[in-house]
Amino acid sequence: MSKVGDELIRPILRALDDLPVRARYLGDLFRGLKGKQKTNRDGVDEVDVFDGGGSPGSSPNGPERGVDRGDGRDHLGHYANGQESKPWVDKEKLGLQHYAEDNDVDVITTQVRVDYDGSPQSGRRYDGLVRNTDGPNTYDGIEIKSGNAIDHYLQPGNTQQQFDNTVNGGTPARGRLDGDEIMVTRVIIREEP
Repeated sequence: MSKVGDELIRPILRALDDLPVRARYLGDLFRGLKGKQKTNRDGVDEVDVFDGGGSPGSSPNGPERGVDRGDGRDHLGHYANGQESKPWVDKEKLGLQHYAEDNDVDVITTQVRVDYDGSPQSGRRYDGLVRNTDGPNTYDGIEIKSGNAIDHYLQPGNTQQQFDNTVNGGTPARGRLDGDEIMVTRVIIREEP
């Protein structure tokens, strides 16, 4: 790129980096085009070809992981990248505090992946864990639901609910907490308004 092009583009790239998630991807787009410019007969830099098509977060291979689909989650249902304000985190923290106070227990907030053979999803991470008396290294998985999350959870076919029902039915989900094997033997769903 020419020196003039560099002087014009760099401030734009820096400004785009400070914008919200969807707009920030424009900076990545410009960076990707940097080597694909040529000068036409009039001395104007122009882009050869860009076939990005589609909506933000799309690529020729389909939606990209981590790109907000508009509700704070990506196309896989995972939390999207780059969000500055995550209201569900506050509700989760508040819900775990309330659970601890209401039940006079210590809640472990370390997110641990647990799973069991044949589970309907590839493991589960609960918002909190509470040691229980079912046996050595056994815990209750505490899941906080706020907003319309409980409605989604209760829908037929929801794999989180299927997973939790299986654990509550007697199939422990196993994982590792601080290097030690643990079992989640019960799941408690708590709504936080």
